[in-house]
Amino acid sequence: MRSFIFSILFVLFFSSCVWAEEHVNYEAPSLLGHTKRVMKTAGFWISRHPSPDTVIMAPPAIEAFNETLRGEKKLIKDIFTIVQDLKTETLLADMEKTLVDIKQKDYFTLNGLKVETDFLDDIRRNMNLPGIVMGSAPRYGLVVHFAPQRFLPTNEGLYVDKDNYAFDQLQNSALDTGTPVAVVHQSADGLWYYVLTAISDGWVEAKNIAVGDINQVKAFANDRDFAVVLRPKADIFLNEPMTDYYDYVRMGTHLPLAGIDAGRVTVNVPVKGANGALVIQQAYMNVEDTNTGFLPLTARNIYKQALMMLNQPYGWGDMYGEQDCSRFVQMVFATFGIVLPRDSKDQARVGRKVFNFDETSADTIKIEAIMKSSAANTLLAMKGHIMIYLGTVDGKPYAIHDTTGYKQMVDKKEVKYAIDRVVISDLSLGQGASQRSLLRRIIRTVTVE
Repeated sequence: MRSFIFSILFVLFFSSCVWAEEHVNYEAPSLLGHTKRVMKTAGFWISRHPSPDTVIMAPPAIEAFNETLRGEKKLIKDIFTIVQDLKTETLLADMEKTLVDIKQKDYFTLNGLKVETDFLDDIRRNMNLPGIVMGSAPRYGLVVHFAPQRFLPTNEGLYVDKDNYAFDQLQNSALDTGTPVAVVHQSADGLWYYVLTAISDGWVEAKNIAVGDINQVKAFANDRDFAVVLRPKADIFLNEPMTDYYDYVRMGTHLPLAGIDAGRVTVNVPVKGANGALVIQQAYMNVEDTNTGFLPLTARNIYKQALMMLNQPYGWGDMYGEQDCSRFVQMVFATFGIVLPRDSKDQARVGRKVFNFDETSADTIKIEAIMKSSAANTLLAMKGHIMIYLGTVDGKPYAIHDTTGYKQMVDKKEVKYAIDRVVISDLSLGQGASQRSLLRRIIRTVTVE
């Protein structure tokens, strides 16, 4: 099991895709740096790629790639075999360490007050740490509604700045409807489960999880006939006329497929029965929002999926049902059946073809390495941020990424530009400012192949 504290340290100290300063001075323009209007659609990049329809990895190779991430690299996990590796004493130690680390931070609550010891003591009691039973097998369930995944069992937020509430430091991730989970612990009040997924761990409200038999959950998760979501968000309805709204799911989510008819896709979704137990129910989605099975992994399809996310709002740790830089990358590649880790730091370790850099690497060396990498399926990684490499225009590499903003010198003064969305930019963004350009900050390229 991936260490929980490893994840929270990443969020608390590296602050993926986010600035540390308090105030924003300017709104970023629609076209950033050296970008042009025509760069905003997939077609522009498809036309520049040498072989946009070549299959990068066929399904067996993708499964082998995923297995490498599960086994050799231990960046993702199979929750149905996790009982072999689950060490509850480690889970207990991680939860204790999480509380200690948070107590040492000067965080603010939503009302602008410093976090008091009583607040964290109450949460500690609700975590029910004495109730963690060593060696107990997990229960299994499915997410029935979009569910924020938290570092502590509370919906109260903690913030670095009392004037900026967009970055809740207790927000880990979020789980879409249909996500299979292993439930390994429950809060004292019974309102929260600590759950493991293939790519993230944390506390989820129990009302959003339906627990069932492991075979029932496994059959749902591993159904070979499924629809994968291609849109940034796709609606689910519970009746055939598609007027009884249930929820939406995000790009890359896949649900068991029951049929396609008259512009409507019938899928299976998990719901809670009268007694709270897991029930599988038919639901309906728009056919244009989904694909039957995963898409072929080609540059054309990567461009189409990534550019479909252009201008989608940024959401730290999936706050407000959106996505941050690493979730954006994960969602795009999930449409092909590739299971990337949740955090950018781990995504930087997935590639089979890698160029590494350090602080002294010249820009020319970095640009040369990037240009040698495959456009579309190469990730550009830096501390706390990750991007998808689109290609090179006039000797300048371009990327698509989800970010909060950048700094720039204006009239000899450093100011901040707010972006807060998925954008295309060249790598000079931020040049001349203290944070340095994207190119300067890149430490690795990894090619997903």
